[in-house]
Amino acid sequence: MPRLANVSPGQLKLDLINPRIPDATFETQEEALRYLYLQADLGELIQSIGNSGWLDFEPLIVEESTNTVIEGNRRLAALRILANPELQQQLKVAVPSPLHERAIPDEIQVNYVESRKQARDFIGFKHVNGAFKWDSYAKARFAYEWLKDGDNIDEVSRRLGDGHNTISRLVNGVVVLEQAEDAKLFNKEERTKKSFYFSHLYTALSTANVRNFLGLPENDNTVLPANPVPRDNRANLRDLLSWLYGQGDDSAVIRSQNPDLGHLVNVLGNDRATRVLSTTRDLDRAFDLVEDRGRAFEKSFYKLVAASEEVSGMIGRYDPNSELLDDAQSVLRAMDSIVQAMKKAHTDYAGPYES
Repeated sequence: MPRLANVSPGQLKLDLINPRIPDATFETQEEALRYLYLQADLGELIQSIGNSGWLDFEPLIVEESTNTVIEGNRRLAALRILANPELQQQLKVAVPSPLHERAIPDEIQVNYVESRKQARDFIGFKHVNGAFKWDSYAKARFAYEWLKDGDNIDEVSRRLGDGHNTISRLVNGVVVLEQAEDAKLFNKEERTKKSFYFSHLYTALSTANVRNFLGLPENDNTVLPANPVPRDNRANLRDLLSWLYGQGDDSAVIRSQNPDLGHLVNVLGNDRATRVLSTTRDLDRAFDLVEDRGRAFEKSFYKLVAASEEVSGMIGRYDPNSELLDDAQSVLRAMDSIVQAMKKAHTDYAGPYES
């Protein structure tokens, strides 16, 4: 059972395999602390503790055999910085002056646990979904490790405060990504954007087109087994991740999740469009082969209407010394051509029904 105790912060160690930072591991305590300061928004926490003092409102969760902090690494890092002027200078941290008398406590409360598995009972919903929320990839890795330790998905979902379907989608993203990385089909470090948008992958995997492209079973909201993509589809897995995130010299074709991810999903439902994407890496060109042409015309038409309304509202700003009148005449001719073509389409459409 967990054991509550008071310990000196100096006895505690930062977690070098912090589940909140799933895409990084550290060799030393110094590496972990520097990363936390630069990436985990410690500035506000340092100011808060420095001004108001340390409050033992929520004990850190610590693996007793190693004194490793499983939950509370940001707080421990903030305490270390506040207590070490040399660190403050190295990291260029401005701390409150004067510091509150309880800003550097001699002892803090911790909950000692026997293992990481036991720690998960404490970490669950409040920590994963708390004020400094875990990103979706960290949350997915955390849930996946929990499942690998033998807990069932309904229990993990309940503890994390999410539905079964949400957790299965997150975990399936990790399962597929892990297969790609283990098989050297993809390397997150070679992606073309700084941020890793994990939602691109787990959202795509919930669609029929992508699952068929990868040779996965239909989506029944169950967790995929390890290495779920068949050997014959592994080149497709490599291509999918490259399109989503880029790889090496090949840039991602997804610029934003909406509308690009939806366009990619539609492309993967059409063999010809998929071949065009594979050859050119031009998502717009590939999507043009599958997009409903009527809807495409409507979208462009309403853009034209919006632009004309905007220009009409600004007509008072027109400068007669400009040469825009000739361009306006060209637009008028183009619009007349569009109207005539639309009228002809109406006539042709009605023709077969005339007596």
